[in-house]
Amino acid sequence: EMYADVESRGGILEPAGIVEVKFRVAQQREMMHRLDEELKALDKTLESSTEADEVKAVEAKIHAREEKLAPLYTQIACEFADLHD
Repeated sequence: EMYADVESRGGILEPAGIVEVKFRVAQQREMMHRLDEELKALDKTLESSTEADEVKAVEAKIHAREEKLAPLYTQIACEFADLHD
């Protein structure tokens, strides 16, 4: 005989742990640059930039945008991992 709780889950890790292991920061940033229109525009600006000051300014904007989007992407990944279990 076997018993299981209706709320039980099959996974070993919590969703946040799965996200930490499977969806690393580098992968999140890659996805951000692929999906976010503002980051796409900043990437194009960075490619066409020639002056060092301009490159540093664009890189700072990119970093700020990535930091702004990081919690959102982590939250979405956690929800996906939770639904997947």
